[in-house]
Amino acid sequence: MTRRILMVGLAAAAIAFAQRGAGGGGRGGGSLAPNIGFGPGSKLDRITQSLKLSKEQKKDLKETFDEAQKEAAPVHEEIVKARLEIGEAVAAGKPADEITKDVKGEGALEAQMAAIELKAFAKFAGTLEPEQQQRAGMVFIMMPGIFSNKNWNSD
Repeated sequence: MTRRILMVGLAAAAIAFAQRGAGGGGRGGGSLAPNIGFGPGSKLDRITQSLKLSKEQKKDLKETFDEAQKEAAPVHEEIVKARLEIGEAVAAGKPADEITKDVKGEGALEAQMAAIELKAFAKFAGTLEPEQQQRAGMVFIMMPGIFSNKNWNSD
């Protein structure tokens, strides 16, 4: 079952990754994911409610995502720098070859970030009960860009 969830997650991530740059770095616009209103509260609270997590599962989720946030922070900083370099190169009228090289480098960083997000999701999803795994798609929708802030649990 975990393998099936991981395969569906990878397929969805590939689609989402292809759309990521269209809306300003994965923040709306080009997203294929529906806009689901999870209501007020932290992301941790919304995930807990949607999956009906136990206290122990909630603790495990927080630990897993906190670890992934630490791994994602330097990658996020590199993405921000890479985007700035691309903007400066375009503004300076640099050759297309140089800009393309910068864009490919930024794309590699985005892929690295997507891998961190998917790894965290897969690790957590593997611990869920079967009835919770059926609702895990709601959490998967939240994953693109979840570690783009200093704290994944902030709004």
